[in-house]
Amino acid sequence: MEQEIAGPDSRVTAMAGEERLGAWRLVAANRKGRFRKTWGDARLHLYDEGLVVTDPERGEWVFRWDSISVLQNLSTLNGAVRDAAYTLIGRDGSAVTIGRGIHGLFESKLKAAGVTSLTRGPYIVLERSWGPEIQQGVLRTQGVAALERLGRGETLAFGRVSVDRDGVSFKGKTARWAEVKEVSILNALVWFNDARGRSMLTGVGVPEVPNLYLLLALADQLKG
Repeated sequence: MEQEIAGPDSRVTAMAGEERLGAWRLVAANRKGRFRKTWGDARLHLYDEGLVVTDPERGEWVFRWDSISVLQNLSTLNGAVRDAAYTLIGRDGSAVTIGRGIHGLFESKLKAAGVTSLTRGPYIVLERSWGPEIQQGVLRTQGVAALERLGRGETLAFGRVSVDRDGVSFKGKTARWAEVKEVSILNALVWFNDARGRSMLTGVGVPEVPNLYLLLALADQLKG
């Protein structure tokens, strides 16, 4: 029987309290040992309003859902997630990558996503359990405000993708929302298609899109 991972200790609880992260929800860890059979010392703690990452060898990080940006890069095998990397970006651009995968981006695309400094964080396993929770936390917390900003005429940046209330732009081309009928992900690319299923923009690489779930939710609200 696998050893249970303990919940947050007093230090993590204090860090979460200082940032007003609310109730604790989930813990995940890395693995150690020759056969990776035992839990390591790094931890990811998810809360109602954010997360805490701790690693004795690399550092400690705290993020709130209302100010974080998240990049994800999934590696799949036969349709199932084999490993993944989630790059967590703070308001100041400092970022940490967690999970067993790699972010897979050149420096220019990291910079476009708002990253000013990057640390390779712990190799937290079981990404399927906590990765979507992070994206959902961002969507739940930032979604309403994003729609309100668009309603005021603002333009939102998702890396190299720009979104306003009239359309979505990428690589110098714009697709008007009235003409976009479907937004889909195929072969790790985000596609914006018209009524005939034709792509209106070049496919956008999923790993370079900050807050992917938020972009997809906004597109679903705005498309024709």
